Amino acid sequence: MKNNLDIDFVIIWVDGNDLEWQKEKNKYLGLEDSDVDASIERYRDWDNLRYWFRAVEQYAPWVRKIHFVTCGHIPSWLNTDASKLHLVKHSDYIPQKYLPVFSSHPIELNLHRIEGLSEHFVFFNDDFFLNAPVKPTDFFVKGMPCDSLAEMPIDFAVRKQYNHIMVNDVIFASEHFNRMKVRKMYRNKWYNVHSLKDSIRNLMFSVLKKEAFFGFDIHHLPMAYRKKTFEEVWDVDPSLLDRTCSHRFRDDEDVSQCVFKFWQLLTGQFYPYNKRRSGKLYPVGRYTSEVCDAIRTKKYKMICINDTDVENFEETKNQINSVFEEVLSNKSSFEL
Repeated sequence: MKNNLDIDFVIIWVDGNDLEWQKEKNKYLGLEDSDVDASIERYRDWDNLRYWFRAVEQYAPWVRKIHFVTCGHIPSWLNTDASKLHLVKHSDYIPQKYLPVFSSHPIELNLHRIEGLSEHFVFFNDDFFLNAPVKPTDFFVKGMPCDSLAEMPIDFAVRKQYNHIMVNDVIFASEHFNRMKVRKMYRNKWYNVHSLKDSIRNLMFSVLKKEAFFGFDIHHLPMAYRKKTFEEVWDVDPSLLDRTCSHRFRDDEDVSQCVFKFWQLLTGQFYPYNKRRSGKLYPVGRYTSEVCDAIRTKKYKMICINDTDVENFEETKNQINSVFEEVLSNKSSFEL
């Protein structure tokens, strides 16, 4: 299946080691009176960004442009003249009234404002990596983002604040869509041969005749979006997004970029795709050896190396980066 779309990649990154950035963050932390999340895991640097660029050049040479989003940080090794690179500062696209920001949510909720961004783009956190050759059709088919749709009750055993935010995302979905009507309207996308496990799960939950949603299975992997999705959600619920963007740090009242994902899913604007087969999240620490094995063997096309409360951070970082160096030893055009 051919795909002639122009597809961009967007990656957001912060240099948590920058002293001036730390000083400014701490200044605003002293002004915040809400329950904020500014944990060190959100900002510490794994020093593997160069391997992200090497992987993109090796595994996705077809990408049109890479929009590298930072608060102004530029790695010393980065070739800023690379033809496919577009450096984007927060101040270049995030409305001034929200700046400065130390939460990923305002950064992500405004991505559609990036100048020159293609209508079709793939969003990466800096812990999302391509791990094997990918095709445009791994992200878009017939102009629609590839994604999987599976209902899953929110797991309240995981981190408290993450669940607050996920609840807010699901409330957004329920306020704008009727679960029973959407299931009936897009039946061929709730039940399909591309992802049988998800279809079986949806069939199991079909016995619940609830009009409100209770949660979705979220895959922490690169996410395909259309700019028009962001524009539509901003049009229908601007106050919700504005409230989140006004928080400099993560807040219990926030929503995440999942509101855009849910909008695409619940309007049927996606192509069913088996994300379980193509990618996997690895919490480092407990699964460091599995991460290294996945990188060596190219077991999945995409992986998320998820930062957790790792006690031996430097040792774990060096272990993973040494494997990256084995597999991706050649410099990319994005490096000096």
